[in-house]
Amino acid sequence: MEHIVNELQSQSIVSVVGMGGSGKTTLVAKIFNIDIVKRHFNCYAWITVTQTYVIEDLFRSLIKQFHEARKEEVLRDIDMMSFRELVEILVNFLNSKKYLVVLDDVWDINLWAQIRVSLQHRQLGSRVVLTTRNDDIASYAFGVASHVHHIQPLGKKNTWELFCKETFSTHPIKSCPLELEPFARELVGKCNGFPLAIVALGGLMSSKKSRSEWSNVCNSLNWHLRNVPLLGSMQSILLLNFNDLLWIAEGFVEHVKGVTLEVIVDRYLSELCFSSMLQVVERNEEGRPKQCRMHDVMRELALSTSEKEKFCAVYDGKDEAIEARRLSFQFEREIKSSTGISQLRSILVFVKETTLPSDCKFLRVLDLAENMSITKLLDDLGYLFNLRYIYI
Repeated sequence: MEHIVNELQSQSIVSVVGMGGSGKTTLVAKIFNIDIVKRHFNCYAWITVTQTYVIEDLFRSLIKQFHEARKEEVLRDIDMMSFRELVEILVNFLNSKKYLVVLDDVWDINLWAQIRVSLQHRQLGSRVVLTTRNDDIASYAFGVASHVHHIQPLGKKNTWELFCKETFSTHPIKSCPLELEPFARELVGKCNGFPLAIVALGGLMSSKKSRSEWSNVCNSLNWHLRNVPLLGSMQSILLLNFNDLLWIAEGFVEHVKGVTLEVIVDRYLSELCFSSMLQVVERNEEGRPKQCRMHDVMRELALSTSEKEKFCAVYDGKDEAIEARRLSFQFEREIKSSTGISQLRSILVFVKETTLPSDCKFLRVLDLAENMSITKLLDDLGYLFNLRYIYI
């Protein structure tokens, strides 16, 4: 509010940044719809930017909303106007007006280069607010005063209150029954203060009454993410991150002349952090990410997406054909001979004891847990001519 409603005459931009579903749009909408905010400006407009936006359509929407805010009639032939005509109308209309424009869900900084021609700096105290998942966009030098607000996760108290509000609003006591609280606390813990996950899971659990139903969801959240329609909205929002993702696993790093692979990978890692796919836990002395983590819900979606694309899977010990080319072993159980084992490209082991599969002639990566008890390596290890990386 302080950055949007003040008496500074210079134009300024406020960027709200965070991962999809973290509450960026909700926060900005809350402020945008306050009467004191709207009265502070001569006109205002809210534009939702898609990944495949058409700049002329955005200009038309701006013109229509500006006129509606002032209860003025919109030009009838606006839908037939060219880019140049639309810009001319906007420039003339805003020439002596203090405006507020919200650009919601910006994916590409090129949008600012295209739209700034109509939002000229007139020293009238106008404000532009944009929401984005990309820290690079939020930190861009817009040529005017700017402020970046990073959305923070909800605290434990607010997380629990929101979950209970979504889940038990129709319950007789309007709060979590004692027999369900252990399961509720476990699900809330998986949300890590992530509003979209809290609301989505709350909606799902509102129809479940018994301990067995709650236990089932806690034990199979990955399956529910893929198969339960109530979680579909959350999945579609988070999948936008994956659709915009550069896969950087072995063999997928783009070769750039004059640049080492390590430098390229470092750039990819930074991109993952900037786009909120990964959260930086610790940085080194040079400011580069040293330790990262992935949100629990994002990780569950990553696992289901990887399995669907046959990119990677977690081995569960079942006698089923292995379709993925990369396997992660996270449970201490024997690795049985199975169809598809011979086609594996990567084996990642995170348990202390296990028996490694044999006949993995195409293996490129073998990564064994740091505290793993090794009694025998693969018999044909010396003949794995594709092997590029081994960690023991």
